[in-house]
Amino acid sequence: MAEDLKEAIKIIFQVIYIIIILYVAYQVIKALLGGTWSFENIIIAGMGIILAGMFAITGFLINQGNCLGRLEERTKNLGDSLTNMGKDLKQHLMDAKT
Repeated sequence: MAEDLKEAIKIIFQVIYIIIILYVAYQVIKALLGGTWSFENIIIAGMGIILAGMFAITGFLINQGNCLGRLEERTKNLGDSLTNMGKDLKQHLMDAKT
């Protein structure tokens, strides 16, 4: 349930972000053709879009870092387990020879 809610919220924010981008693009085209928005407003809107994109990228990178950390820990634990199993097998074979 929580995953579905998380995905739904993520999709809603993506849709809102796309709508804002399309609106700003429309206003830029309108301003180029002699429309209503001033140059400063276009720059501020563009900076807002860039800033929102950077937050999205930062969240993605943090998530990737967490996944990499978990994978690294699991790999380390697996390596330790295999090392211990090898030592146990070696000890068992030495005990079997005697």
